Amino acid sequence: MRTVTIIVIILFLVASIFLGLFITKISSTKLQASSPASTTKLLTDTASTSEEENASSKKPGDEISTTQPQLSSMVEKVEVYLDGTKDQGGIFLGEANYGIPSPEAASIYGEKFSNSGYSLLWKNTNYNFEPGSTHNIFIYTYIPKFGWDYIRKTFVVPGERQQSPNIRFFIDTPENGAIISQDINISGWAVNLATPDSPGITSIEFYLDGPRGFGKSLGNASLGTPRQDVADAMGNQAYLNSGFNFLFSPSQLEPGSDHSIYAYAISTTGEFSEIILNIKIDGEKKSENSIIFVQDDFAIEIEKGLLNINGWAVPKNYFEEITTNLGEKEYSVKKIVFTSTKNGNEDIFIMNIDGSDLTQLTDNPSNDMYPQVTPDGKKIIYTSDINGIWQIMIMNADGSNKKQLTNARYRSGYPTMTFDGNYIFYEAYIDNNWEIYRMNSDGTNPTRLTFSPNTDDWHPFAHPLEFKIIYESGSIGSEDIFFMDYDGHNIKRVLDFSSRKRVPCISKDGKFISFAGYEQETASIYIVNSDGTNLKRLTNNPSLDTHPSISADNKYIAFDSNLSGNHEIYIMNFDGTNLRQLTNIPGDDWGAVFLYQQ
Repeated sequence: MRTVTIIVIILFLVASIFLGLFITKISSTKLQASSPASTTKLLTDTASTSEEENASSKKPGDEISTTQPQLSSMVEKVEVYLDGTKDQGGIFLGEANYGIPSPEAASIYGEKFSNSGYSLLWKNTNYNFEPGSTHNIFIYTYIPKFGWDYIRKTFVVPGERQQSPNIRFFIDTPENGAIISQDINISGWAVNLATPDSPGITSIEFYLDGPRGFGKSLGNASLGTPRQDVADAMGNQAYLNSGFNFLFSPSQLEPGSDHSIYAYAISTTGEFSEIILNIKIDGEKKSENSIIFVQDDFAIEIEKGLLNINGWAVPKNYFEEITTNLGEKEYSVKKIVFTSTKNGNEDIFIMNIDGSDLTQLTDNPSNDMYPQVTPDGKKIIYTSDINGIWQIMIMNADGSNKKQLTNARYRSGYPTMTFDGNYIFYEAYIDNNWEIYRMNSDGTNPTRLTFSPNTDDWHPFAHPLEFKIIYESGSIGSEDIFFMDYDGHNIKRVLDFSSRKRVPCISKDGKFISFAGYEQETASIYIVNSDGTNLKRLTNNPSLDTHPSISADNKYIAFDSNLSGNHEIYIMNFDGTNLRQLTNIPGDDWGAVFLYQQ
């Protein structure tokens, strides 16, 4: 009996202990469930356990690199809109097939981005694309961690635009390319010469980012504003009330975004005339999170009712992570290439970054100048005076294997190569001013990109990461610097700074721009972030300091200056300190660029 009693007591104690543990566990779980922080920890612990289990099943060599992109930071989908943004009336063409092979992206960014391609075939059944009309494609990417990002690509439908020769249509304000910060009046005038007894205009219609039938309707202008200047100029007082006014509000548009306003003057006879007014909304655009590329030939089959849109998109932040380590890279070769008149005419020389080991690379009886180094650092492209006309040449970094790339009837010079090595941008003197051209890297398929009468577009410099260039544009005394896509579209001024800005360049990581800023008879070297912020003046000499170049590791800036009399090559630290002269030879030395090789 006593033994039975002892056994019962022991069982009771064991049961009590288990019951106490069970109650404690329930209470702990309830407390965790009531606390968000505890819940997060529980999820984290669970994820850690899962990772440990996965790790235990891995084989040697299956380790995942810590630099691999996380899913939340990768491009998840690509959407395409026609003639309008996603939130401002764009026509949704569909979600592109993303994740297809892209040899182009792989060759540029590495194999981990080999499947960054996208493709969308849109079959048109509802819209009439008029020959010669201008349209806009908006390519959107979505990254869960960052949200939506987009680029705009303008294209022209093949054919000739049919507009009325009888209508005279002008917009006086705002100017094309204006920055809009508040509600603004769009004003101008329009007359139909076929109706001499009245202005002959029934309406002025406005659309956003696309032509009639495509873009978002903004409304109609009020007509009948007296324009005595128009009546006098046209010699017909019946055109007195030819003016119009339209109040445009940018409040719903994203700060820093670029848009096009399509304006149509419709006559009483049904004829029309079109004006496309490009504007920029004041403010700072949100940071771009993707590098998006689109092939520019998608309009060739539009007559068949097809838009075949292809390209690639990669998350920008991961490529930026790669470039942040550029300054830590070791380079076995560190040289400076420049132009010198040491021997009487202009030739190209190379030297170490301390000025030693000066070597002549060209010996053309005429002139060789404007050297630029290819992205791999192995070749030099430059301008050569051949039979009295500038042509573009390429040679190895040691001066061997010279090859002529252009044979144009007009001057072609100041070449710069895209980061993938496929294209060369250059300046050409045509129609009595300088314009920007692009050609294949073997010299084939020259394509004119700018058409700016009475304005020079020149001194291009290819972006080291993206398919665009920075260049100089403007009449003498009012030069400015702009970005432009490789097809000549999407032109944007870099920064709002009143000084003359000339001969820009971009750092290897794409984060900085250097240029020469002019004030009366002097010029100084400036540095600015590539988004136009944080402008800094690096030199302040009573001289012409110009043609800056940034070393691949962002440690130095080289430039030429007449501080000592002749133009000589100088070098300084990236922040403008430790200025020192590198050349002291007969003649002028100028146009220095860095040649670094790993």
